[in-house]
Amino acid sequence: MKYLSVANKSLVFAFSLSMLCASAVFAVPRPIVPEPALRLHFSSHQPKYTVKQLPSGKKMKLHFVGPLIFADGDQALLLSYESDFKLDDTAKLKKEVEEIWTYFKQDASLQGFKHAVITVREEPEGPAARTARVKNFLFEQKANKWSCLTDPDVGAPTPEEEECEKAAEFAKDGKFEEAISHYSKAVELNPKSISALLNRSTAYETVGDHKKALADLGALLAVSPNYVVAYVNRAWAHGRHKEFAEALEDCNKALSIDPKCAAAFNNRAAVYNDLGQYDKSLDDSTKAIDLAPHLAAAYDTRGVARRHLKQFQQAIEDFNKALALNPNLGEAYYNRAQAYKAIGDTTRATSDEAKAKELGFKKE
Repeated sequence: MKYLSVANKSLVFAFSLSMLCASAVFAVPRPIVPEPALRLHFSSHQPKYTVKQLPSGKKMKLHFVGPLIFADGDQALLLSYESDFKLDDTAKLKKEVEEIWTYFKQDASLQGFKHAVITVREEPEGPAARTARVKNFLFEQKANKWSCLTDPDVGAPTPEEEECEKAAEFAKDGKFEEAISHYSKAVELNPKSISALLNRSTAYETVGDHKKALADLGALLAVSPNYVVAYVNRAWAHGRHKEFAEALEDCNKALSIDPKCAAAFNNRAAVYNDLGQYDKSLDDSTKAIDLAPHLAAAYDTRGVARRHLKQFQQAIEDFNKALALNPNLGEAYYNRAQAYKAIGDTTRATSDEAKAKELGFKKE
């Protein structure tokens, strides 16, 4: 069953993304930021923001998060928020942006963006002011490293973050023991490192050390009790070991904190599939897809539910979508093979099972 772990692929904000097309643009110097994104409301209207809590406990007035299309066809991920600081209070503002960037850059990396923008808004004061003042922090990723184009001091990696970056490279290559070693060095440098604890827990779970994986997630939640991603990942870990009651409890906790967390809906749907509650799985996986249409695992999860409900053609369509989003999702090939078998298409079933094996998928 396809549970989703979002360690090193953070869905910290877990918002439903909407596309904003560029019309007027300016360059500073790269990427290009669409001007309309910077004027979301007038002072005479009620503030259009949602209060979101960062893992540290800090509350953020979020106006918008989503992808931008630049005039040259490239894309970036934008986060626009309202600060309690004045834009001229440079030291405090940079510290605040750095904290947000710590988590936001993982969202950008997960979704394949090479550019990201954090727009800080200072709301207008007085009846004559009609638009907010804004300050942009523009980030670019090269050779798997992010840097701030507008202020090199913002987001510069600390020694702890450098160890996490080294670990992530090893994990990407499937060298999880080496990754654990570097994540452990990061934890030594900062025992409360959310990134190191989160990603080390996933590495431990991947190499089969379930007890240590849960210990890291427990330590993380002691630091940040409302960190949604930790509950999502712990549900994933419990699900892998058929600890379904615990997995459901963590999914429910994640959704009580963030009712729009697509990963939590997907993981709960996966648990319902394992429990044979396919109608519930269909409902939750559809909610996950509505919230995050790019989430390949959710289409795979819904496909499994539909296959068991004998909705074979719809199941195949879901597996097709999952594979269009992630061609390396071996489980989707395996699950599509089972749907093909159910309708008597043995040729395609055999081909899909071979592809799943080629990608290293093994049915648990």
